[in-house]
Amino acid sequence: MAAFVAATALGADAIEFDVHATADGQLVVVHDYDLARTTSGTGLVHERDLAYVRTLSAGRWYGEQFEAERVPFLAEVLELEDVDFELEVKGLPTADLVSGVADAVRSARVAERVELTGHHQVALVALRERLPECRLGLFAPAGAPWMTNHLYQQIVTQTALCGGFDTVHVPAALIAKIDVERLHASGLRLHAADPSTADELVEAIARSDQLTTDDPAEALRLRSESPRREGGAGS
Repeated sequence: MAAFVAATALGADAIEFDVHATADGQLVVVHDYDLARTTSGTGLVHERDLAYVRTLSAGRWYGEQFEAERVPFLAEVLELEDVDFELEVKGLPTADLVSGVADAVRSARVAERVELTGHHQVALVALRERLPECRLGLFAPAGAPWMTNHLYQQIVTQTALCGGFDTVHVPAALIAKIDVERLHASGLRLHAADPSTADELVEAIARSDQLTTDDPAEALRLRSESPRREGGAGS
């Protein structure tokens, strides 16, 4: 939660996070399936109950001053105001997870501020039926070396349209393969995922509709200085 609060204080438009269900069906926000890397615990999230997960420090790995940070409930995160949410559906893709996410978003009354993403495309399509007000983001399929940019864009676009997605999430290093105007003409938005260099971040800001980054302060600074580039979508 400290990271989310810090990002919104900087002026971030949205925050991204991953959702898992615990063994007793409670929805929590944590990145990995395994608790070991980012918490003081061990084991798979979906094999641990909430009582155990909530005893863990979710901040000790980052610094002693964050020792008291706990793995938050999804409901806690959705209480944040004046920010949109990219909610990645992770965990095991069960019917209970789909129902739990839908119930949490409805209870918080934030559907219009949520973009649902994840690799569990069947779960996302099921959520589209339950949460039609939410946007749906497609993690773009990988492009093979033999694919032309034109073919790659066709595959990405038609996959998104077939599944009823609103946004295509493309690795920032690959957005040069995308004709943004043609994508927009299909009714889709471009998300540049995780630029890893300064040049990629500048290109993402200039050409995409939205992006994710580990350095929101730098992204916001560059966005304030960046003119719209011809053929790009702005930010």
